[in-house]
Amino acid sequence: MGGEFGRAGSDDFESGSGMRANINELMNSRRAQVDELANATRDARGSDPQYDDIFLLRYVLSWEKRGGMTKAIDAIHQTIAWRKEHAAQLEEVVKPGGKTPNEDKIMTFETVGWAGSLAGLEPVYCVRTGHCNIKGLMQTFTVEQIVDWLHLSKERFLKICDERTRKTGRLIKTVTVIEMSNFSMFGGDKRFYKALGDASKLAAIMYPQLLGKTVLINTPSFFRAVFSTFSGIMPQSFLDKMAICPASGTHLANAPDARTCPFLCKYINGQWDGLITVLGGKMPMPEELLPRSDLDNGLHKITLANRSSTTVDIEVPSEGVTAKWEVIVQDFGVGMKATLYPDDGSAAMEVIPSMKIKAEGGLKEGLVLLPKKGKLQVTFDNTYSIFRSKTFDYRLSVIEDDAKKPVSNATVDQVAEQVRTVVHM
Repeated sequence: MGGEFGRAGSDDFESGSGMRANINELMNSRRAQVDELANATRDARGSDPQYDDIFLLRYVLSWEKRGGMTKAIDAIHQTIAWRKEHAAQLEEVVKPGGKTPNEDKIMTFETVGWAGSLAGLEPVYCVRTGHCNIKGLMQTFTVEQIVDWLHLSKERFLKICDERTRKTGRLIKTVTVIEMSNFSMFGGDKRFYKALGDASKLAAIMYPQLLGKTVLINTPSFFRAVFSTFSGIMPQSFLDKMAICPASGTHLANAPDARTCPFLCKYINGQWDGLITVLGGKMPMPEELLPRSDLDNGLHKITLANRSSTTVDIEVPSEGVTAKWEVIVQDFGVGMKATLYPDDGSAAMEVIPSMKIKAEGGLKEGLVLLPKKGKLQVTFDNTYSIFRSKTFDYRLSVIEDDAKKPVSNATVDQVAEQVRTVVHM
């Protein structure tokens, strides 16, 4: 690793191997360990330039206090073997517009995405946990599929951090912000927590020194109390990675913003423009961080009372187009059917026969050809249920057969005007 690295313009770099630590100083102090790893993994690394001294240094820093260089060597061999096996997927993930397997459908349920950076250095990834539909996610996907998504997504983090590390000469890591507005203790799913745990174990092996800090913001009071109680028995290594921001209500209009967060203030160097508004910056909120129900193309939630039904109308702009429906039910099931009312005055056509959409199996979807221009009326039915209300999320659209592009959607405002609920006494 020849040459000196440039210096980033900040005076608040951490000592040791923390965020923004000086790469030259780290390399000089760990030269013997880096050389040991280089010699022991020479055959596995070959001539691939990505497996250089900086790559090895991250393993030294992670394993010098938890297993030593023998464990680090094993982890490097596992990592290189995994990267070779998944080379095509990794290349797909990091290319412009690239995606992980199932990502489009996963993002139907997740409100996560990039939130800017800290003074142009650490990339900030935001999880708006109170707006994620974790139960729906795990009804639709297996634990293994979510582990793959979580793990492969880290390749994007690595690419950014590695590029900025080499440019600045500082150890750049990611910062994850957990934005907890609208958070409910009952919105989780043990299968998702297992996926998180499994993905974290893999990341510890294959993405060392990638996470700098996890910052929790807009935390409800009960969460702060629980965290305070259990922090006394949590390992220090875990606590070192966590920070609870005292700011609250930053997601609300005209509310105090996140600039009171000591952690963000330490690293932002006054350059707040590079963060999204919820975190005190001026960047507009990207679509992936908006609540799904706020998007025209997002899933919309309905709760049907017992013995009631709801209809949603959507315009069919021309003949020969296709309707796409997606429905996920929280518990039990709900009835659904669809009728096309042609503009030419001909008889109504049942295009989706009455059927029951059950919670088992997660997101259900289908396509139906619409032979005439007119109005498509979709009925969701809970009249058969004597006692239980039903909550479900749905998305309806009409798409052109050739380009497969949405041309009409049932938005939240349209639904409010078009929904008719019939309560059977």
